[in-house]
Amino acid sequence: MKILFFTLLLTSFPTFAAYENPDEAFQLTPEERDPSDSEIIRRKEKHTWDESLVSPMNSSLGVRDSRRYTGKDRNKLAAAFHLNGQYEHLQHLQAFEVTWLRRSDAWHKLWWGATYRRSETQWNEISGNAGGGEAAFNRPGDTDQTINTLGLGSGYRFKLLLDFFKTEDTFESVQVFGTYNTLAEGFTGDNYKGYGMTADYGLHKRTRTSFFYGGKFTYNIAWVEGPETDRTLSLGWYTFALEAGFFF
Repeated sequence: MKILFFTLLLTSFPTFAAYENPDEAFQLTPEERDPSDSEIIRRKEKHTWDESLVSPMNSSLGVRDSRRYTGKDRNKLAAAFHLNGQYEHLQHLQAFEVTWLRRSDAWHKLWWGATYRRSETQWNEISGNAGGGEAAFNRPGDTDQTINTLGLGSGYRFKLLLDFFKTEDTFESVQVFGTYNTLAEGFTGDNYKGYGMTADYGLHKRTRTSFFYGGKFTYNIAWVEGPETDRTLSLGWYTFALEAGFFF
């Protein structure tokens, strides 16, 4: 871990050294958020720290599309299909998700927005039989469960690991959402509600100036309460997802 840290520090030093204030290597001023191609090339270490000039190949014409500076992206709209992170039981947890994010005007590297996910799963994939008010309900492991999740949060797009590879059209991202969850519990027929959190790490490829696709790993936790206050459940699960969408 220490070796990785110092390696990242050394590879980042040339970028920091170009500015008296190291924060300038990350943060763009309002005037710099719509640069010309020549300005991007002239100050490449700043403008392409976490951004790129992408010009994907147009397979039908055999030429590259016009270049787009990803720093001009303002919105992200994506859809994802999730499968159980426990690969032995992929079919036991499936989910569909829609996410919208907008780049912050106050801090150019930060994105904020909302996500909605509907998950169809089985009891053993998200929890286990609990004590307290839930002790009377010994749920079979294959009982069907439906979770609806609505989240608000923020994200960050970057190219940290990809600094080791020569690519201009692949990006990493992390997103964290605070969530409100409803569980339709298939064994008792009761509805549970409560709060939680979801976090994910994604790796995506830009195949057009706006379109992207890729995958992500998502971890979820939630604490939900049943119709009686002493009936609470702790839920936790993780998934792998295929995701695609647009920047605009």
